[in-house]
Amino acid sequence: MSEEIVLSHEVTMKKNRISVLRAELADLFEQREFMVSQERDLLIALYTKLIGQLQYEEYALKVAVSKLKRKTELIQAKRNRGEFANLTEIERQVEEEFLEHQQRIQQQVDQVRQANALLNAPVMTEEASAEMKNIYRLLVKRLHPDWNDNLTEQEQELFVRAQTAYAMADLQELRNILLVLDKVKPMDSLKDSNLDDEIAKLEKSKEDIQSKIAQLNESFPFTYRERLDDFAWVKAEQDKLHNKIKKLTEEKMTWDGYLAKQLGMFNSIAEA
Repeated sequence: MSEEIVLSHEVTMKKNRISVLRAELADLFEQREFMVSQERDLLIALYTKLIGQLQYEEYALKVAVSKLKRKTELIQAKRNRGEFANLTEIERQVEEEFLEHQQRIQQQVDQVRQANALLNAPVMTEEASAEMKNIYRLLVKRLHPDWNDNLTEQEQELFVRAQTAYAMADLQELRNILLVLDKVKPMDSLKDSNLDDEIAKLEKSKEDIQSKIAQLNESFPFTYRERLDDFAWVKAEQDKLHNKIKKLTEEKMTWDGYLAKQLGMFNSIAEA
């Protein structure tokens, strides 16, 4: 076998390796983009609907109980010192002390509202979703700046448009970008002398993006991905929260009664 044939075979093998790496990277990049731009919001929305909404109710009750305790404490302190208890001033003081808690409650209310809106939004068909992912993979392979040298300004803009379109689940825009790309950028070919460098660069990029995906999978809300699909786990968590809410509701009623008693005593003293 001649040296020329051997070299030709090696070149072919390297080019095939590059093709495989680019395809793998496109899949990994699409996976990470999907996790960050779409799956994360959907998982948070689902968690909020199944678990977070009850956690909000629990927290709101905890704050309500704490506010009742604080009001009672302030009124009792005034009585112990023989001072007049200005109820308006006490209400103002308590609201100021719990301002951050009230803001957090409002944030949770907004999260519940957003979650319901997202989960009730129209869902893309499986066929459209598959087409969108396939087109995005093609665009990533040909436009990602880490894997494609000497991109023109127009090509860089196309990649930014593609990322935005994918995040917005805009299939038609992705189709349009692919049509434009086919006109301005035919499939490139590498010089044989650059093959080893290209392979090394692609393998490094693959390791980096795999590491980023692993980090995402170890963070909220992705750590709840399987548990949110587990009916038994969801039911157990909901039961725990329902029990806590029941106890807090009873505690709130107790402190409502105690505060009413304090106010009754305060009114009697004021009238006397």
